[in-house]
Amino acid sequence: MSQNEGHLRPKKLIFAPGDISATPELEATESPATQADSSTALRSETSTPNSETETEIISHPARAHQFITNPPLTDPRLLPSSAPETCTLATASLPSGRVSARVVYLKELDERGWVVYSNWGSREGKGGQVFGNEEGGSTKLPEPSEAAASHLGNRWGALTFCWAAVERQVRIEGKFEPLSREESELYWRTRERGSQIGGWASWQSKVLWSAQPAQMEERQRRKSVAKVQEAQAGSDALADLDQTDIDDGRAALEQRVKDMEKKFEGVKDIPLPPFWGGVRLVPESVEFWQGRKSRLHDRFRYVREGEDGQWRLQRLSP
Repeated sequence: MSQNEGHLRPKKLIFAPGDISATPELEATESPATQADSSTALRSETSTPNSETETEIISHPARAHQFITNPPLTDPRLLPSSAPETCTLATASLPSGRVSARVVYLKELDERGWVVYSNWGSREGKGGQVFGNEEGGSTKLPEPSEAAASHLGNRWGALTFCWAAVERQVRIEGKFEPLSREESELYWRTRERGSQIGGWASWQSKVLWSAQPAQMEERQRRKSVAKVQEAQAGSDALADLDQTDIDDGRAALEQRVKDMEKKFEGVKDIPLPPFWGGVRLVPESVEFWQGRKSRLHDRFRYVREGEDGQWRLQRLSP
């Protein structure tokens, strides 16, 4: 890469991949002073990531809640376990306009926008809302060029971060764009094997099981009987009350996992599913909220305007 290309490359902040066991260095008990020094060191090392630091992050896994510390989401009043990279992702269906929201982890942030990773193949879930739910359509995550040419789905969405301990909130509104498969594969390789198997096994948002009112009443009756038996029989009663339950679809999910484990048995590097990957929320507006006394909060909003995409700053009334 030339010096000029390196200068133009967005400065990416990468948060630790989830579901990977912490390394001994991160798990070791440290004094508060040592922890503060470590946080300062991590902050200085990751404020302006480059290809070398990105490689180090990929090869130096950490737990989801022990993310690599970055200034924009770090405050001394927040414990590492509070996962400040947690946010709410909101999407809406067309033509109904019905809105759905779910809590996700932010995984990457750079000058282009905010990145989250998930399963986007279900027409019943957020994938259908964002990229279209045409019957019989493709279940793969589209490439950026394909998404730009498609008129299906509602590309508008929002992310909200809330840090109650410090009375701060950030709201981002904009349009989603899919990451390239190469970008998604970079993150996919950081996930532990069990999560990769789960990614293949889950038909996200598809119904695994449903019950009619009569079935639900029978389920509750069985639980009530089991509780009475436990009270009367003591230690001779069923230890697992769920043994009295009818199958609620969990068995089907676990069978899917077994099927995928068998499919990829002996495969060292499990491939990225075509329906799984990252999307970037490209911002049109970003609002910063700070709680103040008597509900006279501070609200500042940046709005992108014009063809050149210049940002305009506004103070909003509480």
